[in-house]
Amino acid sequence: MEGKKAYQKSKKLILNTIYDIIELQNGDIILSDANLGRVQYQVSMYGYQWEFLYIINEKDAGKSTVTLRVIGERKDKAKEIRREFALLDAMLEGGAEVHLCDSV
Repeated sequence: MEGKKAYQKSKKLILNTIYDIIELQNGDIILSDANLGRVQYQVSMYGYQWEFLYIINEKDAGKSTVTLRVIGERKDKAKEIRREFALLDAMLEGGAEVHLCDSV
C-alpha cells in the first residue's frame, strides 16, 4: 500500500526531515539514495517489523511529491501511512500553533 502527498518544500529539506524521523523512530536504514530521492528503513516495535519506503520527486524548485510505501507486518497500513505523513507534516511545517504563557 502507498500514499502520496505534495509539499511546497525542496527534496533536500524533505530528505533531511525523513532522516530525523528515522532517528526518532530508532529505525535502521536499508537504502539511502539522495540523488534518486529514495530512503527505505526498518522499524521494530512490539515484536513486529515493517519497512517504510519514501520516494521524493522534485517537480519544480521547492515543490516535491512524496510517495510512501509500507512493507511488512502492519495490519492497518493505511493508518500507518497517515501517521507517517502527519509526523512529516508536523516536522516540516513546525507543528501545531501553540499559545505559551508563563505560569505564576
